[in-house]
This record gives sequence, C-alpha cells and structure tokens, in this order.
Amino acid sequence: MPFYSSNGLQLHYERQGGGTPLVLLHGFGQHGGSWAPVVPAFARFFDVILPDLRGCGRSQAAEPGFPLADMAADVVALLDHADVERAHVAGWSQGGTVALELALDHAERIASLSLHSTYAGGRDRYQANWIEMRRRIIASGDRELDFNTRIIGFFTPEFINARPDRIEEFRRLELSNPYPPTPVGMAGQIAAAQSFEARDRIAAIRTPTLITVGSADRTTLPAQSRLMHAAIKGSEFWLFDGAGHLPQFQYPDEFISISLGFMLKHDR
Repeated sequence: MPFYSSNGLQLHYERQGGGTPLVLLHGFGQHGGSWAPVVPAFARFFDVILPDLRGCGRSQAAEPGFPLADMAADVVALLDHADVERAHVAGWSQGGTVALELALDHAERIASLSLHSTYAGGRDRYQANWIEMRRRIIASGDRELDFNTRIIGFFTPEFINARPDRIEEFRRLELSNPYPPTPVGMAGQIAAAQSFEARDRIAAIRTPTLITVGSADRTTLPAQSRLMHAAIKGSEFWLFDGAGHLPQFQYPDEFISISLGFMLKHDR
C-alpha cells in the first residue's frame, strides 16, 4: 500500500494510468477516492496521482492544526517521493486552495493549474458557519446525516429532484469510504480553511490556469471564481450552467471534456 513521509507524517496516495503526471486534490473532509468517477477518463492520458491530504483518508494529521502551506509542502514531498519533476495539478474545493499554494510557492513543479469550485481566501460568515456545521456532523459519526448535508450543499434542488438515480449513485460513493475523517483530522482541515488567504498574492501566478465553477454553487460562490479569473493573468474560466458545488459529478462529460482539453493543450 503506497505511503510516503512528509514532516514526520505518514501520508497515503494511489496512482493510476500513464503519461504526464496529474495530481488530483480532493475537498474538505474527503479522500483521494472521491475523484473515482472521473479518474478512468483522466488515466487514459495521464499518470493520475491521488493523495489523501493530511488529516483525511489514510493520512495522518498534525496537532493542534496546520496551515495550507504545510498541505502544499506535503504534495511537493509526494512529487519527490514519486520521482516527479513537474505535474499538472487540479484541486476541487479545499483541494483548490492547496493547489493555489503550490502555484504560489512551487511554480516550477506545476505544468498547469486547474481550480475547480474553490476560492482564494476570505471565508465569509456563511461559509464559516457551513464549515462548523460540517465539523460537528462529521464528529457525530452519523454518516447518514453527513451524507444528507453533503447532498444539500453540493447539488441544486432541481438536480436532486430530477435525478434520484444519480443521487443514489453519489450515496453509494460517499458511504463506501472506509476511512471517514477523524476529529483531529477535521480540526486540522478547519484550521487550514479558516487561516487561508491568498487574494493579495494570486496575481503573481504565471502557471497556465483553468478556473471552473457551477453557476448555482452555494459553497464556493461563483463570484469567488470570477475574482481569481480577474486576478490571474491569462487564466481561462468556465461556468457550468445550473451546476452546484460538484460539477464533476453533476455534469461529468462536460467536466472531463473541459478539463482534459485544457491540460492536453498545456502538456509537453
């Protein structure tokens, strides 16, 4: 089972496919397996690397918490461990904030940057309340309640009502995770989310960048993605009309097409 070490922590990752390396960074409280629906398509063209970020999945957490910069350093340690000089990096939600830190502090290691349903800092009261609610629910150990709040936060009412089959598929994916986050892991993830601020730094990014968001995303608002697009010179922007916080599940074919097209365009 593949593990590596970073700053004294034992961290887990998986790897599929072949070609130029592509690192996929998952969201708050999830694990590398949450990318499963799109991995087969990406693995046809790329060497897909799926880390469990510290505090999630099978990766250890540091106490009493950690900043995003430490999570980015973990990814660099993974690239070193895997003998990868440069990789495409795509992050969803909190994984996108880790990707931003990588682009700011380790640009030489990134071939392209894809920021999906994420933000550059400045958590507002609404988002802070959402994170605190999610922390309490995860800590309760009630996985059915955990799942139901994910549904409300990730998808639009229209999609939930129209596609119960897809919601059930998402249920199976979420409840199949045998490694739910621990209270220590959640405390670290929350500390990282709450302390992250890069809005005054992202204009320095010169890595080819794709920014995507759902038009109905209530977790990371479209305005936050537009702010990043305006600040990062030459970045590309894509709005998934009618999608919530999880376009890669709600509109997988469109998400794969946009993502692959961008990364292949910038692949050497």
